[in-house]
Amino acid sequence: MLPEGIETKVYGQIYDQINDRPVINQKLIIQELNHEPGFQIGSNIDYIADIDSTFTDENGKYELVFETTGQGDTYQIFSPRTKQVWTYYQDAIEIEDIGASNEIDFNFLHLYPVNLLINVNEDFNFLPVRISHRYTLNRSLEDIETISNEINRQIYIPLNFGQTVDFYRTKPDGQNQVYSFEIPPVTTGEPFNLEIELKNSNFEDY
Repeated sequence: MLPEGIETKVYGQIYDQINDRPVINQKLIIQELNHEPGFQIGSNIDYIADIDSTFTDENGKYELVFETTGQGDTYQIFSPRTKQVWTYYQDAIEIEDIGASNEIDFNFLHLYPVNLLINVNEDFNFLPVRISHRYTLNRSLEDIETISNEINRQIYIPLNFGQTVDFYRTKPDGQNQVYSFEIPPVTTGEPFNLEIELKNSNFEDY
């Protein structure tokens, strides 16, 4: 373990290179870990605690000075995913020069809201229907459990390339089915409505 009280500076910028804009007010977290035996959450590394955090400014820049606690030997910085920022391009990054200054930049992707206006046909079978979209936090997408023409869900999409939103259901015999709705490329970040009709003939076995 490293001694307690070693000051380390971490600074850098979070930028969306695809859309050429900074990522503003994005949280960054310093995590403390060590390689001592114990409860394993990763490859031979024990998580100890989140010990400090900060946010990016209007230019996507951040700066943070943290101190070692005497409990760990490894420190890393990461930025949690939010509804409107996709952070999976870069995982947590180890801070290599403890006691020195470290420049660590991130390249993330801005996401933009789309309102799904879903109409479930009156003769539709096999509820509930689960919804999945690659860039949207799945826990924010509630299942469809009723037949209605007034079901609203919100997803978050990147700009400039097509994608799908997937609807899943399970038949009484255990057969899973999916309907993949194609979303064409979007070039503006303005919110808009997307009408989707769910009917039995949409779904295919998989």
